[in-house]
Amino acid sequence: MINDQEFLHGAAFLRLIDHGEQITITHASWIHPSIYVVDTESSKSAILFKVSKKPKSAWSFTLSSQEESALNILPNKYDEISLFLALICHKDGICCIPQKRLWSVLDTETDIAGQHISVSRKPHGSYHVSGPGRQKMEQTVPQNDWPRVLFSK
Repeated sequence: MINDQEFLHGAAFLRLIDHGEQITITHASWIHPSIYVVDTESSKSAILFKVSKKPKSAWSFTLSSQEESALNILPNKYDEISLFLALICHKDGICCIPQKRLWSVLDTETDIAGQHISVSRKPHGSYHVSGPGRQKMEQTVPQNDWPRVLFSK
């Protein structure tokens, strides 16, 4: 039987593969079970997938200590890698956030383990992301940004 997480990861990968650029995907399971490294001719990205099974907005995500460790290990393990957090909002879509934007809503002065991220979207709108203390990310994330965000400089 295919579980929800496998189903939703598969949908994200299908969009990534169908983007058209030649890619190599490596499962970095030794770092975390939901981290994948995506290589192209021009870039290398690491993506940490998180899934919310809630059918409607707002979707909640809490970072674990294992995910915090993975986010710290990746830049040290791979040279010149771009790091992304891909928040899979059930069947609505994927809100993919580059590390720099992610750090803008998290309290990076303390452990990020246990910190909560909320993603909401009104019909036909973009994703709104907020972190602990309702700290809002400055810009919204377009619903069609995945996987294009991985390939933009």
